[in-house]
Amino acid sequence: MNLFKRHKAIAALMILSLASTACSSQPAAKQQQGAESPSKKETLVIAQSTETRDLNDIDPLQKDITAPRSMVYDTLIERKADGKLVPSLAESFEVSGNTVHIQLKKNIAFQNGEPLTSESVKATLEKILNKDVKTSYKSGFAEIEQVKVLDDLTVDIISKQPNYVLPNFLAEMPVLSAKRLAAGDEYKTKLNGTGPYMLEDWKRGEQVTLKLNDKYWGAKPSFQKVVIKNVADESTRIAELLSGKADIVSDVSPASLDRIKGQKGFQTVSEPGVRVTWLSYQFKAPFDNKKVRQAIYKAVDRKGLAQNMFGEFASPATAPVIKSGAGYVEAYPLTDFNLDEAKKLMEESGVQTPVTIDLDARKVDLDIAQIVQAQLKKMGIETKINTIDAGTFFDPKRLDERKNGSILLSTSFDNPEKESYRLFGTAYSAESFYKRYGYQPSPEADALIKQYVAEPKAENRTELSKKILQLSKEDASVLWLMHPSNIYGLSDAIDWKPDGTGRIEIRSIKVK
Repeated sequence: MNLFKRHKAIAALMILSLASTACSSQPAAKQQQGAESPSKKETLVIAQSTETRDLNDIDPLQKDITAPRSMVYDTLIERKADGKLVPSLAESFEVSGNTVHIQLKKNIAFQNGEPLTSESVKATLEKILNKDVKTSYKSGFAEIEQVKVLDDLTVDIISKQPNYVLPNFLAEMPVLSAKRLAAGDEYKTKLNGTGPYMLEDWKRGEQVTLKLNDKYWGAKPSFQKVVIKNVADESTRIAELLSGKADIVSDVSPASLDRIKGQKGFQTVSEPGVRVTWLSYQFKAPFDNKKVRQAIYKAVDRKGLAQNMFGEFASPATAPVIKSGAGYVEAYPLTDFNLDEAKKLMEESGVQTPVTIDLDARKVDLDIAQIVQAQLKKMGIETKINTIDAGTFFDPKRLDERKNGSILLSTSFDNPEKESYRLFGTAYSAESFYKRYGYQPSPEADALIKQYVAEPKAENRTELSKKILQLSKEDASVLWLMHPSNIYGLSDAIDWKPDGTGRIEIRSIKVK
């Protein structure tokens, strides 16, 4: 039995037990208390969980806090389901060379009554760029040199060089109040956006309650309130849905789909994931040897891995971004999997096999690590899997005492922009994330990445992407494994289809 089928069986038993307990502990009349009649439904309840969305922090400048951030704040630019960028808080935007020119809409106010002006756009970007501020938005704006306020509603964002990918990142950036940002860390707990909802209550680590912003400038959502719960355990999360305590649950595994589909009154929906599962190294021996890295690239069956783990709900990676992403080219064909060639490359490397190597993964990726372990064993690499706490996994200091190199495996790097540049910069630029592990980026790749950013035509950027990925394939510093999908469980009373942005877009959710 493969992992996908085995997990389905285990998950079904666990969820059945929890759902039965939840249903038997309350009167029948209250079993669907989260699913009010359509004409009266005023509160939407969402149960979510990933390791970083634990609601102990609701800092809007952390990308993983996708809810409630996207319900309280608006962005300058909005990305539609077809990928097209359109103005949101902006009345218009234009890219000309190294400048993005933004004209703001009139008569928009933050929830505390403060008017939206260019000063808040400037303050938000400068906060993100502040070297003392840790935020996952920073990499997308690293090339910005100056934010110039022209008047109350006009602002120029000026980069160090022509930057035609910047609007993709502005489409994900919440605009914060300049006054709130000036009040120290208050912006992390006293949310004040221009969005359709405002913060009503926050039970740290448990749930956030949002209430409708009656003065919202845009289209009004369908619900007076939204409750966002942190429910870490998937079985408990699905039991919340099946007992009527939640209307939408996120982070559903493929193994749990049959349990939801098998219940009358519930449905599942999915969208392509914005994260990627990757494998890289601490670049000590033997991973300072390019032939060894190339051998591993040939030895890992990405298609088999994706199907074994997630069935139809994961796509094996043939590039750092999904197929609909900007700059996508099929740089790593699945036909590159070839065990004989992998063994030959190991022989050419001079590294004697069998060889034993540490393979580090977080608990959430343990099953993936075990499949990779079995695949590498076939080409002479024995791996010892170390389950590393999420809080220390990326800290290079924990690897200092190891004499030899290690394999690192993770599902991370949120890329809601679906922009190749985000992962090019992360992996292959002169400021590569992997430098902390001893990786030496290619100056040629870095120069091509700069050209990619400065190229105004999308088709030409795609050609540059092809060259960057050809170099990366030869270097084999990162192996992009797959793109797991985002899967949600819904009450049948809810009418919603994900828009491919990787977030729950509240304005598109309706009551049937």
